[in-house]
Amino acid sequence: MKKLTPKEEEILSLFWEKGPMFVKELKELYSDQKLHYNTLSTMVRAMEEKGFIAHEKFGNTYRYFAAVSKEDYSKQSLGNVVKKYFNNSYKSVVSALVEEENLSVEDLRKLISEIENSKNE
Repeated sequence: MKKLTPKEEEILSLFWEKGPMFVKELKELYSDQKLHYNTLSTMVRAMEEKGFIAHEKFGNTYRYFAAVSKEDYSKQSLGNVVKKYFNNSYKSVVSALVEEENLSVEDLRKLISEIENSKNE
C-alpha cells in the first residue's frame, strides 16, 4: 500500500468521520480554507489512484468515499513504522515503550494477561 502525505491523511480522516462526500462538501470541512477547489479535487483523485479513495458517479459529478477502513490503515501504518524504525521487531517496539516509560510494567502484565486469555478462548 502506498503512503499518504499528512494532508492526504487529514482528508481521509474526514471521509472516515463524515462518510461519502462531493469535493464541494469536503472543501467546506477541510481545515485549509485557502486550498483551491481544483487543488483539493486533484488531491482526492491522486488518493483514488493510490487506492485509498473510491467514487460513485452522480450525473456529471463524483461522490467520493474511503476505500480503506481506518482500522486497516492504522494496521498498515503501524506495520510500516515497525519495519522502518524497529527492524521489523514488535518486541523492540514494546521494549522502547517500556524504556521510555510510555508503557508501565503493570500495563505490560495486563497486556500479557489479555493475550493469554484471547489464546485460551
